[in-house]
Amino acid sequence: MYDLIVIGGGLGGYGGAIRAAQKNKKVLLIEKNRIGGVCLNTGCIPTKALLQSANLYRELKEIDKFGLKVENISFDWSEISQYKNGVVEKLVKGVEFLLRKNKVDIEKGEAFFKDNNTVSVNGKELKGKNILVAVGSKPACPRSFENFKSERIIFSDEFFKFESIPSSMVIVGGGVIGIEIASVLNSFGTKVEIIEILDEILPGIDREIVKDLKRILKKRGLKIHTGTSVEDIREESNKLTVKAKEGNEEIKIETEYVLIATGRVANTCSLKLENTSVKTEGRGFITTDKYFKAAENIYAVGDVIGGKLLAHKALHEGISAAENMFEGAKLSIENHLIPAVIYTEPEIATIGFTEEEAREKFDNIKVGRFPLAANGKALIEGASAGFMKLIFSEDILIGATLLSTSAGEMISSLTYMIKQKAKYKDLREIVFPHPTISEAIGEAFMNAFKEAIHIIN
Repeated sequence: MYDLIVIGGGLGGYGGAIRAAQKNKKVLLIEKNRIGGVCLNTGCIPTKALLQSANLYRELKEIDKFGLKVENISFDWSEISQYKNGVVEKLVKGVEFLLRKNKVDIEKGEAFFKDNNTVSVNGKELKGKNILVAVGSKPACPRSFENFKSERIIFSDEFFKFESIPSSMVIVGGGVIGIEIASVLNSFGTKVEIIEILDEILPGIDREIVKDLKRILKKRGLKIHTGTSVEDIREESNKLTVKAKEGNEEIKIETEYVLIATGRVANTCSLKLENTSVKTEGRGFITTDKYFKAAENIYAVGDVIGGKLLAHKALHEGISAAENMFEGAKLSIENHLIPAVIYTEPEIATIGFTEEEAREKFDNIKVGRFPLAANGKALIEGASAGFMKLIFSEDILIGATLLSTSAGEMISSLTYMIKQKAKYKDLREIVFPHPTISEAIGEAFMNAFKEAIHIIN
């Protein structure tokens, strides 16, 4: 009998497996596809690799503003794909190495439950004192799209298999996945139009920040239709015609491909959870207590339990679940203390409460802003689009949203400040090196209390 059987080899699964193995527990990890899950294979990593190439290509086209001359700038999609695949392979092999070195057994196959302590895989029944479910999620297909049949209607997973760059694409869904893929394609010259049924893209992100990002994206040629629903998709002569309703106006868009990015559903259909006491809700997401326990002997982490569908959240939950089951710990995660990054250029990074959320929950809200157009390092780098936005309740920092180059690299320090309930009197004593983009955070601290030096308060 294993001390722990993990179903799913993504970050939540392998993180929990390695932590349990570090505690000298006998661990089995079961994965039906590739170690690393969606993040390493068809999500975070390949997307960011493509964005790296896309951002460099766009910067090269604008490099004359630095007094440099580069002629005949071009790209090779097949070589970009090779670069992306190379990054993925290196990371996947690295995780496999770590699992082996930590003496985690690996079984390739699709597992399902027989009872709360038993799973079946490849015709074998295996027992575990504890079972960790970390099977992740997959793209959701809206019911209204089920009647649209075409190989040119794809999901994000299929995008990474493209052998050539499409000339045009309609992306249905203005969430993180849709916006990041749109940014890749737009940089390489694809005509991209985003259709979002809600009144704004990137729901849950600070509205003021989103408005500024949308302005930047539109300036680069992206077309964004909000408050718009797809009515019909027809294929003719290797082209798709998308009919949509934008407010009261009917619009028609001809495109080579349609990519659906309208959310995700839990990968629980094949687990036979009915053989256990595990409960699900919504789109198949498993319900747990705050310590990730779903039923007697069964824990669940990552996308499969819903909430913020983020790889780093899954990893932290997997580690915490292992600590809880073997050390009697009571580790949990406060949802508002999970940072999120959207890898556009400039990036969005957010932690804590947005201004909209803060005004609903707290009194005496103070908002500090500082534009990168007034930051020396941003001007030097040609990255002056965006601004820092910080939220205080009374004098305590409770939220931050950054629209900035390298925003993701700066958000962790703000996460710690918010977790520690840092007060302005302490924050204003932080000395930021000059010139750095992070200086803008210090100025935003001060602006919330009308004390910023480099802008008019």
